[in-house]
Amino acid sequence: MDPISGNNGVQGQQPQGQGPQGQGSEAQPQYAPPGYGQQPYGQVAPAPRSRRLRWGIAGAVVLCVVLITAGVVFVLSGAGGANSLTASAAPRNAIGFLEVRTDLPGDQHAKLADFMSHFPGFKDRGQFDTALDELLNRLTSAVSPELAYTSALKPWMEGEVSIAVMDIGGIGISTGSSNAPTPVVIWITPSPSGPQVEPTESGSGADSLTDPGYDSVTDYLTYAPPSTVAIFALKDRAAAEVWVASEVTRLGLKTTASDYAGTKLYTTQAGGTEGAYALTDKDLLLGTVGGVKAALDTKTKGSLADNATYQTAMKSLSGDSLARFYVDYQGLLARAMGGLGSAAPTATAAASAIDVPPWIAGSVRAESDCMVMNVAMPRTGSLALGNHVSRLAPFLPGNTVAVIETHSIGKQIAYELTALEAQSIAGMDVVLKAVKDALAQIGGVDWLGDGVAVVTKNGSSFGGGLVVETTDASTASSKYASISNLVTLAGATYLVTSHQESYKGVDITLIDVPASLTGTAIQIAVAAKGNLIVAGYTDAFVKAVIDTTPSTSLASQSDYSTLMGQVGASNEQSFYVNIPALEDEIGRAFFASSPSRWTQDYKPYFDHLGSVAGATIDDSTVTVRLVVTAR
Repeated sequence: MDPISGNNGVQGQQPQGQGPQGQGSEAQPQYAPPGYGQQPYGQVAPAPRSRRLRWGIAGAVVLCVVLITAGVVFVLSGAGGANSLTASAAPRNAIGFLEVRTDLPGDQHAKLADFMSHFPGFKDRGQFDTALDELLNRLTSAVSPELAYTSALKPWMEGEVSIAVMDIGGIGISTGSSNAPTPVVIWITPSPSGPQVEPTESGSGADSLTDPGYDSVTDYLTYAPPSTVAIFALKDRAAAEVWVASEVTRLGLKTTASDYAGTKLYTTQAGGTEGAYALTDKDLLLGTVGGVKAALDTKTKGSLADNATYQTAMKSLSGDSLARFYVDYQGLLARAMGGLGSAAPTATAAASAIDVPPWIAGSVRAESDCMVMNVAMPRTGSLALGNHVSRLAPFLPGNTVAVIETHSIGKQIAYELTALEAQSIAGMDVVLKAVKDALAQIGGVDWLGDGVAVVTKNGSSFGGGLVVETTDASTASSKYASISNLVTLAGATYLVTSHQESYKGVDITLIDVPASLTGTAIQIAVAAKGNLIVAGYTDAFVKAVIDTTPSTSLASQSDYSTLMGQVGASNEQSFYVNIPALEDEIGRAFFASSPSRWTQDYKPYFDHLGSVAGATIDDSTVTVRLVVTAR
């Protein structure tokens, strides 16, 4: 198949209503949702993956360039305070909006040049613009040699590209048979009235996949892409028109021109998928027919820039940056729930009980030695865990290379159990009773405080475990005793054995789990140290925690403390990963079959990545911040 045109290699298209060769002259139906390209009966539609970029001109070849270009810049840069150049062309009801600035506004040019100077090909800051153009050229040319960024896109782009999504598309299950005058097409596409059946059958009365009107049912999946539009801010409309015309000619596309909303609208069809484009004085619009029309309708129906929810979301972001995004989360949820038909009200009510935020917004910003991604959302009525500096990092070994921390575990468990009890879910009462009975064996969960999952590295060996905070030392001691007793009781039933040892005055219980339970024999060590309960794989991690002092702890390591200061040391959840310490394992895990590819193409860049950390900070607006450092 031609990846550009979507052509299977068959010249022309079969006439509508005529089956494929070998089926005689019997008329065969065609299946398509309203406004979607026709797919002949018996011809299996390409899977969604093969159509992932087929909305827009020629199956969105041009949009493919946009997405890749946007993706690269999104990874390399950020977003933020400047007003959007394209939100005024995005439909007011967009549920998703991604905006990329290729012109590196404000301080982002200098900051990104500093950051990229850590990596091969960008060492000379004076050649930064050339190096970045060359990188984008390589990526866009990989789609098609004729689509080099500097010659195909840069001359007429103002410096901002965005993608607006109005709905999430859907999957169709088409069914047909030789004795059914018109088969049924069920579209699993979110809509207020639920899954749609198109067209209505006549004669046979068949209305389901199991209806007796079918003696031989052929089923296959077809894919309706989201209603989407890509918006290029223009600095040279004439140049953009010349480029689009040349692409249409090069791809051999046939377009149909019509007037819509005072603008010339061009539609085309490739590989069974309809697309459209239009040019205004300010923008080039590419996408689905519905998406482009919705963008043109902004002149009379209002744009995303006028949407109060979008305006509020954008105010949560600050600073110059290169890519930012917005999601109307409740709108997205409503569209998704709409596809559940009669079950939609129940599902929507259940979702509402989760207290989902009305919107989510995010940006990525370049700093001289790191990239910072911020994601913001309104505070909902869900449980507040409270922000504070880690109380556990001072007790974790200094050779910790990865850690995930969350606060108030007991409070979280109790909250979730209460929320589940409030839901009328069949069989849930039985499950909840079993969970509560199990928790009762360790005295409930009120005593559980903060907790961490830890990975350590000692030379070439890895270890790790869990550390949980309790209310005080006596509670930790009693809970440790309860755990030891439960292991003893379980021994006879599950063939689990245990024994104790002492290390520097601390009792450690070692639990041997047979291979019959886990597939391979393992040993788990559990101990109580002060107000902490520590568990690990073998006793190595437990002993390391016992040995840790404030001066040798993770908290004392400059890389960890500096990075946590950048993401927000006072938080309710956080994580930290030391990429350099794990680099070789990453290469072995993902490139075991092609180590040379790892060595040549990826390791040179990983060699200059530092650590990664993230944190959730709870305030009137909840912020999730991610920081990736360079070295």
